Amino acid sequence: MTTRQVEPGLTVFGPDTAPPLVLVHGIRLSATMWRPHAHRLAPDFRVSTPDLPCHGALAAQRFTLDAAVDTVRRAVREARAATGRRPLLVGLSLGGYVSLAHTARHPEDVAAVLLHGCTARTTGPLPAVYAAAGRLGERLGPELAARLQARAMRRMLPPESAEAVLAGGFHLPALTRGVAELRRHDFLAMAARLTTPTLYLNGRADLPFRGDERRFLAATRAAGTPARLFHTSGGHLLSLADPDRFTTLLRRAHRQLLPQEG
Repeated sequence: MTTRQVEPGLTVFGPDTAPPLVLVHGIRLSATMWRPHAHRLAPDFRVSTPDLPCHGALAAQRFTLDAAVDTVRRAVREARAATGRRPLLVGLSLGGYVSLAHTARHPEDVAAVLLHGCTARTTGPLPAVYAAAGRLGERLGPELAARLQARAMRRMLPPESAEAVLAGGFHLPALTRGVAELRRHDFLAMAARLTTPTLYLNGRADLPFRGDERRFLAATRAAGTPARLFHTSGGHLLSLADPDRFTTLLRRAHRQLLPQEG
């Protein structure tokens, strides 16, 4: 499998002749979390995995929604330039909110978008929980907090996924900085501006992030945009807990959202 670093914070798997996917990671993790999925998807797809600001290779950069959207847009445009096709953009949690914002602002860049685990409004109580976890990590100190995170990941995830997560490290400042930034924005209003075919994918057990899923779906459909909501077994870490099933879902979503590519 062809793997290459296109620029700092952007790794690509698979050939330029394959349909492009851009996968955007969750909060405090990094693009390395997608390695198990990239290994399963390439060479059938060209898989781009960008780091967001304040994460991975871009850990020194300040997280703002504008900066994160710009980072995703560079990855999307690079994928389109390399393959001659608009990619399917896939975002998980924080990456899902960023992908939603990107697609609302730049609908011409992507063929479709899959948003996973990001249908809770960021002005509600859920972000406060993440912010509190970030403050706790700051009190514990980076080394102890990282050790505890690593122990938890090894306990919760299969070895392949745990090692992929650990390879990129934990970026605990992103919890407080990223959550504070997300709380400044109305993502439900952004969902109403989507004009690109959209699939909301949620784990049935991911109740906190499913809180407003019907409102997100209705807001997207209200503008006449093709949008679907799909539930599957599992929770918020579905993609890492079962990369086999998640990549099967991605393949199915690609066929449904981009039938001309199938």
